[in-house]
Amino acid sequence: MRLKHYLNLLMGRTSALNPARLDLKHIWAVIQSSLRSILPTPTHVKEQILWREQKVKEKSPECWSSGACVQCGCIIKEKIKADMGCENEPYCYPEMMGKKKWNQTKTNEYFNQGSTGEV
Repeated sequence: MRLKHYLNLLMGRTSALNPARLDLKHIWAVIQSSLRSILPTPTHVKEQILWREQKVKEKSPECWSSGACVQCGCIIKEKIKADMGCENEPYCYPEMMGKKKWNQTKTNEYFNQGSTGEV
């Protein structure tokens, strides 16, 4: 399924508004997300993947429900696992953060939510 999806994306057979380009950055993102699906992943990366999922659901629910980004056409569950941040409006999530910056962001979001929500 994924291979067929990416081939259609490359051939321009997509309804995406701003289809992803075929370059090393995007190829690495696909490889990285695949590796993170099968290999052990550090806790701070796992937490960010879950956080990114929530951000997509909040900022762009149509992407989540369709399974692919309406802007670039990438498979959304794979896209949130790569280091790349969201490149199109509404910029659902930033680039993957290092452990120290993630712990800072996580703490700030927790306190900004009034200590009631999950980060």
